[in-house]
Formats: sequence, C-alpha cells, structure tokens
Amino acid sequence: MSAINKNKIIHSIVSSKERIILHLQKTIRTHDFDYKTFGTAIEDFVLNEVIDILKEEKIILGKDDFKRAENKNEFPDLRIIKPCLLALEVKSGNHSRKKGGQWIACKNSNNDMGTLNMWTKKIKEFGGENIYYIFIEYNFNDSVKEILDVKVKPFYEFLIYSESRILRYREKDGNLRPKDFDSQPKIISAKEFEGLLLKTRWYRSSRIIKKHIKSLPEEQLDKLYKELGLILKIK
Repeated sequence: MSAINKNKIIHSIVSSKERIILHLQKTIRTHDFDYKTFGTAIEDFVLNEVIDILKEEKIILGKDDFKRAENKNEFPDLRIIKPCLLALEVKSGNHSRKKGGQWIACKNSNNDMGTLNMWTKKIKEFGGENIYYIFIEYNFNDSVKEILDVKVKPFYEFLIYSESRILRYREKDGNLRPKDFDSQPKIISAKEFEGLLLKTRWYRSSRIIKKHIKSLPEEQLDKLYKELGLILKIK
C-alpha cells in the first residue's frame, strides 16, 4: 500500500471534522433519534458524508473504488479499494448514561470494539496499520442531543490494557472495550496490539476453562482429559 495514498485519505477525513460534526448536528435536528439506538442509527449518515468528502477530493472516483457493508455484521463499514486498501469502521460513544433512572456524565461508553477471535482475520486481510475507526463522541440524554467530537485514528489507539497487559474485554463474548474518552492512547502500533491480543486470548480461555471445569462430573472430566491428551499427542 502506498503510505501517501492512505495518509491522503485519512487527512481528508480529519481535516473535514467540523463539516462532519455540522452534518451530524443537522441530522439530529431533522430526525427523531432514540438514545438507545443513536450509536448505530447515525452510522449511515457518517458514511454518506465521508464518501461525499472523498469523492469531492477525487480520492474515490467511482463505485468500484469503495464498498459499503451490506449489514451491521459485515466488516468494515466502508472498504476503500482504490487508490489503496483501507478499512474504515464507524464507532461511537455517549458521554451520558442512565443510572438508577438518572442521567449522569460518564468517561467511557463501554461499547463494542470488535471481538478477540475476529481480530486476527481482520488484520490478515487489511494489515493492522490499515484499519481505522471513525469515532463519534456524542452527548445524548432526555434534555440534550449534541455531537461533541469526531476522532479518526488507527483502531488500536481507542483500546486499553490493564497493568498486567491484558486488553480490556467482556468475558462472556470477548468483545473489546474502549479506553476513556479523554485518556491518551496506550497502544502505539498494530504489532503491539497483536502481542496484547494473543496474551488476552490465552488469558480469557484459561479463565473460562478454570471457571467451568469445576462444574463437570468426574466421568466427564476423565473424558475431557483423555481428549486433551490425544490432541496434544497429535500435535
């Protein structure tokens, strides 16, 4: 991939930040959004504006130069094909949340940043340095509806790890969680992220095994040990 082409794409979006914010503010005024669904409902409006920007800059010239996701489960939301392969994914976070029926300010939206098991496939296809998040920060509650910021950075800069260098994730499904809105990025490269990813996958798998193995009856435990022994022998 040409670094110049990639940098031009990202620069065009970043330099259009105020335009995107104004577009989204106008969209909020002309549509009836619910705070529960706003984060996903706004994605199409973000992508429409980003595509318009790239067309105006003559970075993408026709329909064969990009591809939009056909559904919410497809990655990425916007695939740039020409002038270079690049994955653009829209994410968002609300600076307000409800607690005990009351709205309070929060420093982290705890939204989904991709599952542990899918990141290896994504990186293999695009390269870790070619996956970017367009992160929309907003404040949405019963009395306020506003767009606060639009950040465009490599995906790993939105993530965080613990003191033991385990990525922050939700155990039940392996969904990664973001850093606080105003904190500085801790992960500085895709290579560093891949090392953290591998360690975190091992850690999560070990926790799940240890948690559930205690509930197995002795007969099932013996069967499991034999199966694991056979797997290790084959390896």
